[in-house]
Amino acid sequence: MVIHRLRPGGGQDRYGLELARRLPGRCTLEVVTISAEGDIPRSVRVRTVAAPSRPAVISVPLFRIGARRALAGRHFDVVHAVGGALPGATVITAQFCNAAWREASAAPGLYQRVALAQAVAIERRAYRHPALRAVIAVSRRTADEVEGHYGPLAVPVTVIPNAVDAVHFRPAAPHAAHGAPPRPGLPRLLLVGAFERKGLDVAIRALAMMKVPAELLAVGSGRRTAFASLAESLGVGDRVRLEPPSGDIAEVYRTADAFVFPTRYEPFGMVIAEALASGVPVVTSAVAGAAELVRDGESGFVVPDSEDAAGFARALDRVLGSDPAARARMAAAAREAVRTVTWDDVAERTFAVYQATLAGLAR
Repeated sequence: MVIHRLRPGGGQDRYGLELARRLPGRCTLEVVTISAEGDIPRSVRVRTVAAPSRPAVISVPLFRIGARRALAGRHFDVVHAVGGALPGATVITAQFCNAAWREASAAPGLYQRVALAQAVAIERRAYRHPALRAVIAVSRRTADEVEGHYGPLAVPVTVIPNAVDAVHFRPAAPHAAHGAPPRPGLPRLLLVGAFERKGLDVAIRALAMMKVPAELLAVGSGRRTAFASLAESLGVGDRVRLEPPSGDIAEVYRTADAFVFPTRYEPFGMVIAEALASGVPVVTSAVAGAAELVRDGESGFVVPDSEDAAGFARALDRVLGSDPAARARMAAAAREAVRTVTWDDVAERTFAVYQATLAGLAR
């Protein structure tokens, strides 16, 4: 497995870590990476390559060179690249489509244009390389994006959604007959992720339009001053908190009454699955791959337009304005929505792709 980083945080990084924890029972696994964190089985051989994590325009080519050196002259039945950064991989998991993100980006700056041009060129080579035998996409939407921008692909594409640890991400302890224990103060909206791409500005505008008074907690990275100024200008500055990434985000989910996610581009959106597993209704934009897990009116709402702050306000009002019994039913439906979305299943289905790939090579 070739992946930039293994770590508990993040989407792609956690995907690699969860596979590394489960694949050794099925195969001999070696991981080539810049850095590895978390509980990795001792049977997994980790080979680190010398490359910085950032900036991407330097990290990506140096990692590719280091990974090729680590693989040179050695035989592997399958080389599984997480992301399209290694032309010549046997299997690629599409956790992102840079061509689609470039299309969705509004007036990107010079650095982002250069970085995206580089990333798109590398992905195009990876998906058209003759060594490629299979592609795994984390959502149907991502599969369509990869096919649309780099296809038609000459190999099978299998959709295997990311999963969630439903033991770690779980609801707050039940209270009496309905829902989570009551908290003092206003109901809380939660947003997790990179503030710009995840649409924090839309979430703040929605908060200002809502009929049900609420507070918004945003946990992630971004230009805090700009978003704080926006909140002040809309009269909700005292109801918006901007926090850096949390050490244990699972505890933060358990403090939320609704998860708001007006993301502008999202191949999957692991935070959606985490919120659902925590019994938190989700209001997300339709561009998120994991929006497929959300049933309107049952476990949350899907807003068609990422920029529709009024649509998000109406959906959030419906979640927070319902009676306690209805909110408890929605919380239970959220949890149920991801009950079968497990990392064990992801590992099993991924290994099945390896087996099919080897069978095809043997013909």
